[in-house]
Amino acid sequence: MKLKAIISSAIVAVLLASTPSAYAQKPISVNNGGGFISYGAHRSTIEAGLNFSEGITVVLPQLRYRYFLSDRFAIRGTLNAATNSTVENVYSNPDNFDGKVGTRTVIDRSWGLQGGLEYHPSGAKRVSPYFGAVAGIGAGRGKELWKDYNQDAAGDGIYEFQTTASLNAPFFSYNFGAVAGVDIYLIENLYMGLELNWLMNVRNNRIVEFEIESLAGSAKVNLAPADRKVSTNFSALPTVRVGWRF
Repeated sequence: MKLKAIISSAIVAVLLASTPSAYAQKPISVNNGGGFISYGAHRSTIEAGLNFSEGITVVLPQLRYRYFLSDRFAIRGTLNAATNSTVENVYSNPDNFDGKVGTRTVIDRSWGLQGGLEYHPSGAKRVSPYFGAVAGIGAGRGKELWKDYNQDAAGDGIYEFQTTASLNAPFFSYNFGAVAGVDIYLIENLYMGLELNWLMNVRNNRIVEFEIESLAGSAKVNLAPADRKVSTNFSALPTVRVGWRF
């Protein structure tokens, strides 16, 4: 999915390079039907983006607001959130079900806020390119909840009556980078978009805590120390972006 978006963006970029730069960003329909021109009647856009990723059961949309300081420059703010939840079932008697089931629920949640500044060069009729810089923060946590569940020496799940456990792995992150994209207007105020971004992300993982209670007793341990991970990535997210100009 990311590869398709990147290829599509590259094709659009080639088309823009070969198109005369007669029209600027924020098009408004011309009375004589000559296409779109730019002036300040509409200064805002709001858009939603939806990411598609294998294995993610719930993906909340990415929301972005943009305000034009002028025909060329705009500031933007982006909010995104995601939740991934999976459940593993184990049985006391897998070959002859007796109604006794243990569960291990794994939940990953995250959110992010990002701001940025965009520059909008001239485009063509319904096509408005832009590029800019962004910076943001994010946070989230990974959790596990066990009920009548435990693991053997090999790490495989087994049924264990009245054994409960919880794992908590929070993190905080910040990022900065560059973006380049294009808005393609379907009608005067409705557009679809593609965006490529390069980001450097610094993720601060906090201590991973694990607590377990069973008929044999209880224990609370730290599975991993706090650490920091720095990564860079080049991607086309969100996968689908649709906006409205007002």
